[in-house]
Amino acid sequence: MPEESVQWLTDSETRTWLALWSVSEWLPTRLDEQLKRDSGLSHRDYFTLAQISMAPGKQISMSELARLSNISASHLSHVVTRLEKHDWVRRHSDPHDRRTNIATLTDEGLEFIRGAAPGHVSEVRRLVFDSLDAEETEVLGRLLNKVLGGVSPSAAARG
Repeated sequence: MPEESVQWLTDSETRTWLALWSVSEWLPTRLDEQLKRDSGLSHRDYFTLAQISMAPGKQISMSELARLSNISASHLSHVVTRLEKHDWVRRHSDPHDRRTNIATLTDEGLEFIRGAAPGHVSEVRRLVFDSLDAEETEVLGRLLNKVLGGVSPSAAARG
């Protein structure tokens, strides 16, 4: 794209973009540090367990889990293998469609996530919400959902 046709960011947009970029880089790092310190688990592994725990029946297809996690099927397979070694998740074929693999949270996995969640939620609160009042939290949520609408896989499919 020729430089003269680029609509450059305004000063305000640049400051906002740099703040968003910094948060998107540093927040996962800080959450990963807390989870590893308190639970011995990476943020990626915790997020995967949490997604399964929130799914109906505490089970979800591997393809849907990969989509929600924004990782490849191959990477997700490695994550789930680590979780299976702890007996937190088990993988099995969907009885209605043998081509589909399902990840199911075990009782041990549910117990683990319930133990890890309080520390994680406290850290999320400390890092994100303690500096915001209720109105700012609502505005932030609305604004992030607007941005998410343009970057999520469903938005990319719409073109």
